[in-house]
Amino acid sequence: MNCPCCSGQTFDRCCGRFISHRALPENATQLMRSRFSAFALAERDYLLETWHPDFRPPQLRLDSEIRWLGLEIIASEEQGEKAQVEFEASLLSAGEVRALRERSVFVRHQGRWQYTNGEQLAPRTAPWKPARNQDCPCGSGLKFKRCCAKASV
Repeated sequence: MNCPCCSGQTFDRCCGRFISHRALPENATQLMRSRFSAFALAERDYLLETWHPDFRPPQLRLDSEIRWLGLEIIASEEQGEKAQVEFEASLLSAGEVRALRERSVFVRHQGRWQYTNGEQLAPRTAPWKPARNQDCPCGSGLKFKRCCAKASV
């Protein structure tokens, strides 16, 4: 299975090793990618574990109507124990592909990178409307109407 974070690697070689606790993310970008994959796979426990305790919500509700399609890392900056990762994620909600752009803040806490919070930014891309018989943006190789559009019905 390809990794949901769109790294081009298999899930097992990429984010799967972090979500399954076989390895720790070495930097904030790896943690960002693995958190995106955890959202895509509804891995609530991993999301909460990788959230800094001072910022972690008491509970996390994942919207089952959202299908996460792809991730693009726009910028990443690390300075000592702090880092920022700017990303844009594509998602399918109510039959429409949208973009979510955020600048996330991470800190190294007890030897592990953890998410603190993020600032939502205006998406760089407009909502995506598929043309007739267009390939699905999730990268499956299928046509949108037979892939993610079908899954949202």
